[in-house]
Amino acid sequence: MGVKTAAMTLAVAVASMGWSAAAAAQCATVDPAVVPDMRIDPLDTTGAAQLMQPATLNFRRTGADATPLTILYQILDEDSPVHARVGASAGPQVEWRSDDTGRDISVSRGDAYALLRSGKITLAPDETSKQAGVRLFLKELREDLPAGVYREQFTLRYWCGDDASAAMPYESPGIVTVTVQVPNVLSASIAGASTRGEIDFLDFATLSRSLSVSVRSTGRYRVNARSLNGSVMLREGAAAPGLAERIAYSVRFGGHALGLGADGGFVNPRAGLAGQQIPLEVTAEDVSKKRAGAYRDTLILTLSPVS
Repeated sequence: MGVKTAAMTLAVAVASMGWSAAAAAQCATVDPAVVPDMRIDPLDTTGAAQLMQPATLNFRRTGADATPLTILYQILDEDSPVHARVGASAGPQVEWRSDDTGRDISVSRGDAYALLRSGKITLAPDETSKQAGVRLFLKELREDLPAGVYREQFTLRYWCGDDASAAMPYESPGIVTVTVQVPNVLSASIAGASTRGEIDFLDFATLSRSLSVSVRSTGRYRVNARSLNGSVMLREGAAAPGLAERIAYSVRFGGHALGLGADGGFVNPRAGLAGQQIPLEVTAEDVSKKRAGAYRDTLILTLSPVS
């Protein structure tokens, strides 16, 4: 049986759309812009509800065309859940507004109505460059943000001409740099707002007593404590207290043993903006062989942010 062969020729046609990146020349470039660093303290309840920082976008005409040039522009937020950054979905919340319209010009790639949120500038025939003023608003300053530095480089998207539906947009990735610093700060109090408290053992019927320390912090903090009497309660009025006039005790903070000295501290995790009620527990030794009287010591508890 003979072997039959067949040849097939495939013709591939490439159609050209009405406009394309090659057909539409880029009308302008944009200079990199850096917004001055911003700092927020979520624990500062006396501060402003939002911060504003002005910035400038500088557009430069390309080519020798001397006709009026209109540019529509917006700032693209490309937040990622992997990194805590400045933007709409992670990190400090921001909003961009153009000075020419006052509208919010920050959009995401999935924004269905992106063209309704854009700024506009027009270069006259004799202008080779022009600046557009924008304002960055840092919002929700009371959010529970962990301490750290939040940084993002925003993409600028722009169109050549005043009809964005008839042109392809251009993008300048990472053209606008924003840095927001959240310091590691904390506040602590006893019984609501006081920095002093008292643990009264009464008649020592119970050898372990405690009080609550309210802690709010944006980051980790170190816990240290020291005793004015060397980790013992001394009987008041005793000239030279002996063993029968000294009551030793131990301390626990949040369930962790706390040594009374420079080397006896430890680091606690971030308490957050909502705060935590942490028990400070003091346990005395057996007092059956101690002399009658009032015993006292002063315990100094120090909480300090860890950088």
